[in-house]
Amino acid sequence: MDERRRLLSAVGADAAGAVCLAEAGMDVAMLVPVGSSCTAAAAAIAEAGRRSVTIFADLDDLASVESALARVRASLGTPSVLLSIIGSGSYRGPGGLLDQNWKEIVERPLRRAFLASRASIDSLVKNGWGRVITVLDFDRSSQARPHEDAVLRAGLEGLVRTLALELSPFGITSNLITSDPSGSTREWAGAHYGSQVADLVGFLVSDEASAVSGRSIPLYYDGSQAEASDGPSSRRQCGGDLNKQVAVVMTI
Repeated sequence: MDERRRLLSAVGADAAGAVCLAEAGMDVAMLVPVGSSCTAAAAAIAEAGRRSVTIFADLDDLASVESALARVRASLGTPSVLLSIIGSGSYRGPGGLLDQNWKEIVERPLRRAFLASRASIDSLVKNGWGRVITVLDFDRSSQARPHEDAVLRAGLEGLVRTLALELSPFGITSNLITSDPSGSTREWAGAHYGSQVADLVGFLVSDEASAVSGRSIPLYYDGSQAEASDGPSSRRQCGGDLNKQVAVVMTI
């Protein structure tokens, strides 16, 4: 495995996606909850020769998210890509799902994803081009069965499809990346999931993916150990001059 894939496999989907976007030529803003850290991603973005900024925000509050995005515009420019990384929790089945569990596992992530997209839409429309990419990540140490994020997954699919319909007249696509429902990704995730997410993000931001929107794309593992290429992001063009593009990576 080459050094790039070793790096992307060692970090989470948020950092892997951020590195991929930086390699594509974008400056990257990391929006994270207070108390979080993304130093690995910031270092890798700098190594790729791009600017980055880390902004802490209350992702449950629209005003806080809007304020954070205003700081992004002041520091880097107007964003044209929103990459939201959403962690899934353990559902425990209908009989074990308490009210608080529902709020933490389903209601809060969905609301945060909605607020993130709502706060970003004006900037994307202003650019006349954009990408909204949502990734349903998961806890690699969890023993939860693969169907247990089905409710959250369905809610995100509905949000992504709605955004795709509303934003297509402005040249903006919206897609969801998920682990596959069969559970094969969970067994393989520790070594490969981050790099696979990065490769798919690299494709979705490219002009070649301009007709791909409103899709829920599961990452399946076919059992092979073949090493992938250096990644599509370094070879594809997206939205014209990459050096004028800004991406926001939000860890939800």
